Amino acid sequence: MKTVKSVLLGSAAGLVAVAGAQAADLPVKAAPVQYVKICTLYGDGFYYIPGSDTCIKFSGYIRADWGYNAGAGATPNYYAGAAGAQDRTVANHSTRHRGSFSIDTRTQTAYGSLRTFQTLHVSNENEGTVAVIIARAFIQWGGFTFGRTVSFTDHEGSVGDAGFRSVYATQADSTTGANGTNQIAYTWQLGNGVTLNVGADERRVKSIANWGLNVTTVGADPTTSRAGNNHPNPWVSLRVNQAWGAASAAVVATHNQATYYNQNPAAPCAAGATGTTQCGYPADEWGWAVISGVEVKLNMLSPGSRIGGYVNYGVGATAYTGGLLVSPGLFGSGNQVAWGVVTDAVYFNGSSLQQTTSWSAGGGFEYFWTRNFSSTIYGTYAEVKYNSTVVNGRWFCGGGPSANQNIILTAATRCDPSFKYFTVGTHHDWFPVPGLRFVVDVLYTGIETATESATISLSKAQGARPTGSYTAKNLGITSVVFRAIRSWGG
Repeated sequence: MKTVKSVLLGSAAGLVAVAGAQAADLPVKAAPVQYVKICTLYGDGFYYIPGSDTCIKFSGYIRADWGYNAGAGATPNYYAGAAGAQDRTVANHSTRHRGSFSIDTRTQTAYGSLRTFQTLHVSNENEGTVAVIIARAFIQWGGFTFGRTVSFTDHEGSVGDAGFRSVYATQADSTTGANGTNQIAYTWQLGNGVTLNVGADERRVKSIANWGLNVTTVGADPTTSRAGNNHPNPWVSLRVNQAWGAASAAVVATHNQATYYNQNPAAPCAAGATGTTQCGYPADEWGWAVISGVEVKLNMLSPGSRIGGYVNYGVGATAYTGGLLVSPGLFGSGNQVAWGVVTDAVYFNGSSLQQTTSWSAGGGFEYFWTRNFSSTIYGTYAEVKYNSTVVNGRWFCGGGPSANQNIILTAATRCDPSFKYFTVGTHHDWFPVPGLRFVVDVLYTGIETATESATISLSKAQGARPTGSYTAKNLGITSVVFRAIRSWGG
């Protein structure tokens, strides 16, 4: 009996040991899979990042442009850098293709939503160098905005991408466009869609030209003698966004500071010391601009239809009234040329800064014939004007304080580099499926020169246009751009 009992106990112990060993070899039960959850706090397209309370959204676009009489970035060919010479040596056809990718993250905090947003553009133009641009990279929290984004001073009623969607790089408005600007801002929510914003942007400037050193060249901005960057440009803006549409108004200040004279008539510089602290410099001047615009929805005509426009005015702040505008130099048939000069201010050795006055206006009307087809008409107008000190002193032409000029007018001819710039355009858009757009945009660009009918002697060739005598004329150019764009996640 004792023997049987020992055998049974031994067998049981062996079974327990074997079972324990087998249990140790069994796989551990896996943790539950955390599936991506939809985040409904911030609209469509957001998802929770697994293991966090942060929501994320991805978006982007692919677009392709083909242009005729339009150069870099779909800019009309009205100046030297965009083939304003209009001869057989210049290209009238251009292409640009871009891929864009954006990431938007948001987290709820005790002080409101914490948001980060970044956009990367990768572009290739005319089979040339690939350009990589960080177009957006900002943080928003507690009313503050830090980083690179659209300026809060950008006006409503723009005819460009941010407004009536012209595919051209709009020359005569005040928007920071697809590439944005570096800024710091604070926003007060006043209720009912009204916000008050204050801040400072990376300065936007044109040349401060020292005509003791410069050479006036048709179709090219003067070389700048602007002092180093000391601070961003401060601004304040008021914005309204309601069911009827949107409106905005802003005031911007810009500090115009020049470098040293290359010769000071009151206290001549020593030999070899020109352009140094020994020569002095003109007193600083503050430039300013007022920027305003409005857009009104016209859903009573058809869903999506709208109308809008803007008006901007500035002194010493041409980059805010005609943001991308450059000195025109457009040649026509025979020996004809339309010209003008873009600056923020000009000076001569021993003189004060003479700030440039400029203004711009524009607007558009879009009508949706059907839910997926619309037509838009739009236009812009800008003027750059110099004061009597500059014009009567013949600063820009031979015979003035500096004879080192490319544009030479006779003493009997008024030497005025002022000009007017205008565009009239129309584009037609087809949206066959959501997120896909095909558009054809036709634009006429005109330059009205202040020296109309005057005979001008050019001492520097542009393209295949030789030196010699030309007649100043009001000229224009027609351009066409086709774009295909597929947007997703936006």
